[in-house]
Amino acid sequence: MKIIPNLRWVIVTMLFFASVISYVDRQVLSINASLLREQFDLTNAEYSYLVTSFLVAYTIGYTALGIVVDRLGTRVAFALFIASWSVAGLMHALVLGPLSLALCRFLLGFAEGGAVPAALRGISEWFPARERAMATGIFAAGTPIGTLIAAPIVAFLTIAFGWRAAFVLTGAVGLIWMVLWLRLYYLPEQHPRIGAEERRLITDDPLAKPKAPRRPALVLLRKREAWAVILCNFMVAPVWWFYVFWLPAYLHDARGFSLEEIGASAWIPFLTGAAGTLAGGWLSSWLFRRSGSLTLARHSVLAIGTFGSLLGIPAALAPDAWMCLFLISLVTFALCMWATTLVGLPADILPSSSVGSLSGLSGSGGAIGGVLFTLATGWLVDSFSYWPVFCLAAIMPIAGFAILYALMPKVRPIVFSSDATETVVKSIRDKA
Repeated sequence: MKIIPNLRWVIVTMLFFASVISYVDRQVLSINASLLREQFDLTNAEYSYLVTSFLVAYTIGYTALGIVVDRLGTRVAFALFIASWSVAGLMHALVLGPLSLALCRFLLGFAEGGAVPAALRGISEWFPARERAMATGIFAAGTPIGTLIAAPIVAFLTIAFGWRAAFVLTGAVGLIWMVLWLRLYYLPEQHPRIGAEERRLITDDPLAKPKAPRRPALVLLRKREAWAVILCNFMVAPVWWFYVFWLPAYLHDARGFSLEEIGASAWIPFLTGAAGTLAGGWLSSWLFRRSGSLTLARHSVLAIGTFGSLLGIPAALAPDAWMCLFLISLVTFALCMWATTLVGLPADILPSSSVGSLSGLSGSGGAIGGVLFTLATGWLVDSFSYWPVFCLAAIMPIAGFAILYALMPKVRPIVFSSDATETVVKSIRDKA
């Protein structure tokens, strides 16, 4: 077979497109929020229940499917997940009311819960430590890019063909990706189209963690480093979900945007978010190369990302809608810098055999926070306004970073006392 040059970057490009597809699929509801609320006569609180059904399932799926990734492997697991959520997306076109819509959101959320654990395990299998942050940044860029392109694409499809067709046309794309994935993805040691030099670069990484058995989730939960990742995500991820699920509704309700105007402008904060993911991955890798310290590289980017969330307060107060959108765009840039770094932490502190499990636990923590924040958002908007929601969204990431710093003052591989390779791991820890 013909060798594919730089195959690892082709792999991460596939992972990037999977992330794009997942966020387009989940955004079809958000872009059509005002239309569906009118058709099904929903209040903001009732709309929050639809979002919550997705997030509850996402919470379950993130943990359960993270374990599935570590059992089935990246190739089979990711194909299974994207096929499942694509079918769930197609099913949205058949809904008859709020209950059936909530069921479809639940199925979509559960299947999409496996995307990040599978992708992070794939990155840990295909990239040496010095390139891993940049690779994670490329994958994570799919989050804002998917949200970015969803606004104009879904708005166009809905205006041209109706909201049911929008679900069908976006849901079918994932099935095409699945076919290409099964043809492309194998482990570097087994791949028939990888060059010998690139295989050595990946498999002979001097900073690679020793091979180790998969750690059950309950074992991981005994480590404070795992709780640092989980609790930080619990505090910060809900803020990202707020902007993803509520921004179109906010622009319509509070700023008077039409569906056409939402399609023309709601993508801007997610363009800056895409820039934030790449900037976060690049900056973290650059700091690691310059300092040799994972702690400095990861903590610095996390701090920049979390403190940038404070710009959400002046965004809510801005008298001009476009100034508001500009400030929100800076917030999403900062949040995506944070996200790129945090989602990569499991690969920094665990061998690849356990990355999926901790990624799943972390994602579940973020989704649980998202459920609570979403329910609070619906009630606060109906009872007061969006102002208290923006205040909470600005402050929560600061608390999340404080928790992470307290529990993980140094970013280094976790040592399990039962490891026969414990002394080797300790030598790696000293390099952090």
